[in-house]
This record gives sequence, structure tokens and C-alpha cells, in this order.
Amino acid sequence: MRNQTPLAPGDARNLEAKRLARIAAQRWREVAELARRQKTEGPPIPAHFGDASEAVHYAHDHKFALYWQGTHIFAKRQRELGDRFVARPVFTRKGATYVGLVPLDEQEEASGKEPS
Repeated sequence: MRNQTPLAPGDARNLEAKRLARIAAQRWREVAELARRQKTEGPPIPAHFGDASEAVHYAHDHKFALYWQGTHIFAKRQRELGDRFVARPVFTRKGATYVGLVPLDEQEEASGKEPS
């Protein structure tokens, strides 16, 4: 049997304070990681757009570059960015088509330009 000495009341409080500090630090790290992910992931992109103006306004308001399906640049960005390229359906007067949305900072990286 190990020889255990009883803890003084101050020692017990100190151990409890250290335990609570470790828990709080872990929670702050989790919150910081969540905030970092949300910042890098950006706002959620709608599953579809009702019309062309809605897509254009969304891209402008949330700082996305917008590319229309059927254009050379749509295909180029889709090849360059792979999974980071987000295409969503949009309904126009001529029928359904797709728009590609890329955050402006990624679009500048893909084109090889320095951000201004």
C-alpha cells in the first residue's frame, strides 16, 4: 500500500484550479480552431440561385469571382482549382446553367497574380 498523505485544503483548491485552467485552455483552443475554420471556409454558398442577378449580387456581396458555364475561364478555373471550385445551378431566361464561384483570394492565386 502506498503511503498517501492527506492534502491540505489549500492544496486541493490549487489542484482543482489547475484542472479548471487546463479545461478552459482546451476550450479556448477549440473555439479558436472553429473561428479559424469558419474564417477560411467563408460564408455558406446557396445550393442554387433563383436568377442571374441573385448569383451576381451574391458573388459581389461575399467577394467571390463568378464564372459562367460554357466560357473558357469557367473550364480553366475548374481544372486549376479542382474541389475548391464551386459550381451552382442558376436559372436564366434561356434555361438552367451553372455559375462557378471562387473566393477572390483563391482566384488571384490561381491566376498567378499578386493580390492588390
